[in-house]
Amino acid sequence: MAIESLIPFGFHVKSGQLVDVGSSERGNACGCICPSCETPLVARKGDEKEWHFAHRSQKVHNEIRKQCEYSFALSVRLMIRQLSNDGLKLRTPRLELALPAFSDQSGESANFGCLVTEESLLTLSDVQVGTNFCGVTVDVLGFVEGIPFVVFVTYKERLLPSELKCPSTTKCGVIELNVKAVSTLFEQEEQGRYKEVLRRYIENEVDGKSWAYHPREQKLKQVAIAKRQLWLSQQKTKAKPRQRLKSEVESMRPTFPRETAELTARRVRNYTCVMCKSEWTGTSWICKRCGTHLYTTEKD
Repeated sequence: MAIESLIPFGFHVKSGQLVDVGSSERGNACGCICPSCETPLVARKGDEKEWHFAHRSQKVHNEIRKQCEYSFALSVRLMIRQLSNDGLKLRTPRLELALPAFSDQSGESANFGCLVTEESLLTLSDVQVGTNFCGVTVDVLGFVEGIPFVVFVTYKERLLPSELKCPSTTKCGVIELNVKAVSTLFEQEEQGRYKEVLRRYIENEVDGKSWAYHPREQKLKQVAIAKRQLWLSQQKTKAKPRQRLKSEVESMRPTFPRETAELTARRVRNYTCVMCKSEWTGTSWICKRCGTHLYTTEKD
C-alpha cells in the first residue's frame, strides 16, 4: 500500500497535539483521532507495511472514506503548521529565469536568463499559522527581516490560489510546498518517526518546494526582456551589411550564369573557345578542355 494512502500523524486527544505513529503507543492505546474526520485511530506498528495510523472501525472508515481520501496530505499540512508555531527554519530553492533568444536575421542565438536567488536557509519570525494573507488562508505566515513570507501547502485537491501568484502585497515571498515530495522520505523511515523526518525535510531539502512569488523576479525579468529586445535590434542592424554584400556578389555573377547557361544549352549551337581554340557543336557552353564557359563564344 502506498504511503500516501496511510495516515502518518494523528491528533492526540489528551495533549491536544499532532503526533506521529512512532511516538504513540501501539494499537487502540494511542489515544488519537483522525485529523480529517475525528474518527478514533489505531496505531499499527507491523513488519510488512510502513508504521501508520488507521481508522479503528472499518465500517466507519468505509462510510467516511471519501472525506478522508486526503488524510495523508492533510495530516502533513497540519503537522507543518504545528512545527511552525515556535518559529520556522525553511530551506528555499534556487530561482533562475531562462530567457532564450534567436535572430532570424543573423542566425545567432543567446540567453538572457538571470539568477533571482540562490538556495538558502531562511529563519521566519513572528510566525502565524492558518491566517489570512491577501485574501487567502495560508498555512504559515512569518517575517524575514520585516518582509512577509508565506508557505502554502499543496496536494491533488488543494492547488495554489491565483492570489498568491501575484499578491497585492508586492514586497513578500511565497513558497509552494507540495506534500508529494515528503512521501518518499516517509517510506524510508522504518520506525514511524515522521515528525522528525518532516522537520529535516523543511530545513534541509528543496524537492517539492518552488517559488510561487519572489519580490525581485518581475523586475529582473523586465530588465532581461529589455536586454533581449536590444540584442534582437542589434542583430537586425548587424545583418544589413551582410545582406548588401550578398546583393553585390549576386550582381557580379558571370555573364553566363548557371540559369542562363542551362536555358541556352537546350539549343544546339556551334561554339569556339578563344583560350584553347577548341571548336565543337552541341548544347553545352562548357569547353571540355578548359572546363569552363568563360572563354566560350558562339559561332554563326
